[in-house]
Amino acid sequence: MEGFLIAARFLHFSAVIVLTGVFAFERFVADPAIRQFGAESASETGLRRRLGWLAWASLALAIGSGAAWLVAVAAGMSGKPLGAALSQGAIPIVLTRTQFGEDWLLRLALAVLLGFCLLGRRRRHWRANGAISWTALLLAAAMLASLAWAGHGASTPGPAGNLHLAADFLHLLAAGLWLGTLPPFILFLIEVTRTDDTNWAAVAATATRRYSTLAIASVTVLLAGGVVNTWFLAGTVPALVGTGYGRFLLTKIGLFIAMLMVAAVNLLRLTPRLAAGGTRNVVWRTVARLRANARIETALGLGVVAVVSVLGTLPPALHAEPGWPFPFRLDASVLTPGSQILLAILALTLGICAIATVTTAAAGHYRRAAGFCAGLALCLALGWFPLHPAIEPAYPTSYYTPAPSYAAASVVRGAALYADNCVSCHGATGRGDGPAAAGLPIRPADLTEPHLFAHTPGDLFWWVSHGMDEGVMPGFAGVLNPNQRWDVINFIRARAAGVLADEIGPEVATAAAPQVPDLTFEAGEVQQTLGQMLETGPVLLVLFEPPAPIARLRQLAAAQPEFRAAALRVLAVGLGPAGEAPSKERPPLLVEVSPEVIAALALFRTAGDGAETELMLDRGGNVRARWTLAMSGGLPPPATLIAAAEHVTQIAVAAPSHVGHPH
Repeated sequence: MEGFLIAARFLHFSAVIVLTGVFAFERFVADPAIRQFGAESASETGLRRRLGWLAWASLALAIGSGAAWLVAVAAGMSGKPLGAALSQGAIPIVLTRTQFGEDWLLRLALAVLLGFCLLGRRRRHWRANGAISWTALLLAAAMLASLAWAGHGASTPGPAGNLHLAADFLHLLAAGLWLGTLPPFILFLIEVTRTDDTNWAAVAATATRRYSTLAIASVTVLLAGGVVNTWFLAGTVPALVGTGYGRFLLTKIGLFIAMLMVAAVNLLRLTPRLAAGGTRNVVWRTVARLRANARIETALGLGVVAVVSVLGTLPPALHAEPGWPFPFRLDASVLTPGSQILLAILALTLGICAIATVTTAAAGHYRRAAGFCAGLALCLALGWFPLHPAIEPAYPTSYYTPAPSYAAASVVRGAALYADNCVSCHGATGRGDGPAAAGLPIRPADLTEPHLFAHTPGDLFWWVSHGMDEGVMPGFAGVLNPNQRWDVINFIRARAAGVLADEIGPEVATAAAPQVPDLTFEAGEVQQTLGQMLETGPVLLVLFEPPAPIARLRQLAAAQPEFRAAALRVLAVGLGPAGEAPSKERPPLLVEVSPEVIAALALFRTAGDGAETELMLDRGGNVRARWTLAMSGGLPPPATLIAAAEHVTQIAVAAPSHVGHPH
């Protein structure tokens, strides 16, 4: 069934693209060139007839393949074979109750109107067909653009979805104006070689120049739309190289680049040669070469459409776990600002040299191309030195994201699993001093050191699953299921974050900071999460042992208007057995939490904090400042908290990884 669906999509996309290209070629290329030079009427009529047949064939293929696509979608939604989908009413349901069905009906209506336009053209002279041809072009373009609703762009929510959908519209239209115009361009060049009218040499030169202008504009739009689509559907290097969708997308990009290289030869070498004129044999040989290259472009373009047909059946790369295929990765965080600037300059120079190499080679200037190629190699060699420190070992799971998210419930589950499986070597505190550590040839790692965060969660997952240090640490893939391994990793990260948080003082830290796990709480009979609070700005997390610090909480509550002006919110959590101290009057700002949240947050307090710790969290949940009751300065006044919050707001927070989240 999937193969049938891909074939239907391929034929439908190809047919609608060519249908748009036929009318675009007439309106923007052939008709203006013929009018300018008054070419032979018989050749004009022959070209019109061939383009008409191409339009009819494309329209018929579009209708037939569209029907096949509808049947495949109906069968897939119903879970029934094709025959059952046809006989048991699945198709009417798809047509009337789904967005795909509405889009399909729109394309069918546009196809019918296009058929009437083609019938109307048959009874008129080409030059009297202006209104009909423009109408046909608009209908075909609308038919092509409506395919965007059948893609992933239509499912992107919010304002970002509007941008994604608009990029899809433009991407499809540009494909029609470039790839779709190639078959009519080939027919035009065939007609040029068949006629003896000398005017057709000038027509060919003018039409080729106009076609090149149209192609350049289309390629520009294709590149812009492609960048937007790639960001929304892949967005990261791991997603591009580590997922099936990403690899197909890279194949599409490779075919597109190959098309550009062939087009560059046409634009920079053959088009100027044709414009220069010469003997009839020279012109005709140039036309033949253009025709051959146009066929190569068409074949590559159909390859792109075939890849697109497959991509539409796969989940986007951002909704799949990327398997990293290389034994190394780049950690840009270790690069100094000077190295980053140098690498940016080298990357820009590298891109310029690559483009210059291709364009000069396409134009036939091979010595210049060799010089630019040498510059490209030099940039690569120079880039190795600042880039070398950022190269880290990598594993297939290096860019996995935790299936159970980094949250309090997962941390508590991981603590129990750690106690059962890891304490004997790594110790109860994680410092590598467990009872079995002394008998090991390699001391177990200290899981509270900052270097833990130099490794991705995916690295830790690989080690927990497969072991490390040549078998000194065993793998737990046969003992713990994937979710349990992630729970252990979330606990290890939370405990290490708590240890690092103890080193943070009242001054706002701008470097990498430990992250508090997400948590759920109840305030005013409404459940919220810490993550939801952080969406609006920084949060002051107040952690205390009962009894509740009534005076402090009242002080913070009285400052709420000033806090709101600074986008600062306060969350107070009691870490007693019930989450709060018993009191006749419920303290302000205090929320109710589960025992799991209490246990997870207890990692971010120390016994010597005077029974109260306050953490200033940025929008990523990272601890940027810390105060305790036992500090020499004590707890800060509201004015100090507001100043700290304003400082924290200015710190750039890394966006959460959007690789591997559920679709």
